[in-house]
Amino acid sequence: MVAQPSTEIEASSTAILPDVGRRAAGMRRKATAYSLLGAASILLVWALLSQYTRTEFVLLPSPLAVARRMGDLLFGDPNRHIPPGTVFINFWETLRKTLIGFAGAVVVGVPIGVLMGRYRYAKNFFFDFVYLAANVPLLVYAIVAVLIFGLGDTGPAFVVGLLVLPDIALNVAAGVEGVDQHLLEMSRAYGRPGSAALRHIVAPAFAPFLFAAIRNSFASSWKLAALAETFVGTTGVGVQIRTSFQTFSTANLMAWMMFFVLFVIGIERLVLVRLERHAFRYRLRRGEDALRY
Repeated sequence: MVAQPSTEIEASSTAILPDVGRRAAGMRRKATAYSLLGAASILLVWALLSQYTRTEFVLLPSPLAVARRMGDLLFGDPNRHIPPGTVFINFWETLRKTLIGFAGAVVVGVPIGVLMGRYRYAKNFFFDFVYLAANVPLLVYAIVAVLIFGLGDTGPAFVVGLLVLPDIALNVAAGVEGVDQHLLEMSRAYGRPGSAALRHIVAPAFAPFLFAAIRNSFASSWKLAALAETFVGTTGVGVQIRTSFQTFSTANLMAWMMFFVLFVIGIERLVLVRLERHAFRYRLRRGEDALRY
């Protein structure tokens, strides 16, 4: 049996890479098309429902009316005393509080997850606290922020950290528990320090779980930050939603809701997905994760 020359193997492997890239790009285009089709269907149903009115009040404004109000919030409306850039100012305030709470949860949750996944006694020690924090209703977190911190920015950031920390800790623990023990034994056999094993073996094992936790908890943390602002905030999206409710302005409420959804989708698709794809680009080279978009 004649062995295949190494040059032919290398040529065939390099020819596979463009095919994998084209297949992944085609799947992403199909996913985008289906997403746009789903959004168009929602808008159609919304437009039909807005035609139904039981009272003299407009219970559900049409998509066009909400789009006009969104334009007013973006570019300003002197008649309603809305300055230009109102959307960006309020979303930045909410995003800032969300990121502060998120960063605190990652800084605290990753070490807890590593300890829970590595040591049985640490898992027993932290599990009840993490499980309790993961099952507290979001409304309770918002009320706790009111009672402890009062009005201000600390409350929303604190409750975001409480919400995200259990997801981070549990997912990192699951990733650490899946580490190949033979690799750790080999590292110890060759006299490698523990920090090297943590950096080159343990961290790559839980990194996919950490990214999954961040993506799954981002939307929830953003909603919780807005909910906390509704109760205790002085600036941010939650304050604008509260004002819209107090003035019975359904169009304003729907406009802020649409901005809210678009912003979360934009952060998810343009930042988190691209960051994850860049961090795990070696998988795409092997043909994995081709269904991601």
